[in-house]
Amino acid sequence: MHSNLSEKIFSFFHRFIEKQYHLRRLAKILMELNGTKNPIIFDVGGNEGESIDFFLGLFENPTIYSFEPEKKSYQKLLKKYEKNKAINLFNLAFGNKKEELKLKINIKSSTSTFSKINTHSKYYSLKSSILNPGKNNAFLGEEKAQVEKVDNFFNEKKINTIHILKIDTEGFELNVIKGAKETLHKTKIVIIEFQLNDMFLDYDPKKIESFLMINNFVLVKSLKFPFMRYEDRVYINKKIK
Repeated sequence: MHSNLSEKIFSFFHRFIEKQYHLRRLAKILMELNGTKNPIIFDVGGNEGESIDFFLGLFENPTIYSFEPEKKSYQKLLKKYEKNKAINLFNLAFGNKKEELKLKINIKSSTSTFSKINTHSKYYSLKSSILNPGKNNAFLGEEKAQVEKVDNFFNEKKINTIHILKIDTEGFELNVIKGAKETLHKTKIVIIEFQLNDMFLDYDPKKIESFLMINNFVLVKSLKFPFMRYEDRVYINKKIK
């Protein structure tokens, strides 16, 4: 009961700050960078539709491909958007190879992850104490999830260009972009979450930065989320105008 109430309070304030401050900064940058009213968008880590709503409000006629591996969140997406022909929903995760992985289900669904948790992390302990008071564990269990490469999906669907590739996968971002090596050459803008904490084992933001730079992306802006230890970074492909 208390953990559920804590999660609701935390989520309310998190979402309020996100909508009123964080996404407004991001919207301004995207409107300056994106040159079309009808962008093709890949929403990797769709959760319950927060990014979908953001993109629908920002662009006149976007085509959105949204990918969410957690079954409960995916069902919410279906209920909300399945009649919208501009939105394509997939109960799927992306990584650096085709496989089946166990997804750790977090009390706050947007932070469910494939990544290994550093249980000695002070940030993790703080987060757990907020979401699940009295216990040093914010996870409810695990479920199997299908993982595919972005490159395979991109080619199978015969998509020519991605105007915006948004990746929010709780520490699994490097795996996603490694599986999108070919697709990145046909992608204009990447929005990717960077962790500024020690919650995930073997997480190295420098490797993400290096991989994007090698594939012709330059950093436009880092947007740190207020009061939280993560940020969204916006990159643009310098070879695509």
